[in-house]
Amino acid sequence: MATPKIKDIRVIETAPAGLRLSVVKITTDQDGLYGYGCGTFTQRADLIKPAVERYLKPFLVGKTTDRIEDIWQSCYDSSYWKNGPVLNNAISGVDQALWDIKGRQAGMPV
Repeated sequence: MATPKIKDIRVIETAPAGLRLSVVKITTDQDGLYGYGCGTFTQRADLIKPAVERYLKPFLVGKTTDRIEDIWQSCYDSSYWKNGPVLNNAISGVDQALWDIKGRQAGMPV
């Protein structure tokens, strides 16, 4: 089976019990294979969506999902805002979603 590639990335904003959350969803080019990750930064939740969808998404669409550590490192290294809380939380959501995809492929929970 071919290694899945990232097809789309979007952020789902929700607020259960008033707690603002930013959930990253990565879909792949393999039918029904996707992953979720939490990219929440409660103090500036409104900034996670643009960080993921405007900055990280164009960089990541088309990449294979199997090189998770390399993806994390390249997202971090390519940014002017290294070590900033918004970008770190956005990358965290992407990272968790990629591990979720890997877990789904293996039939194991993450």
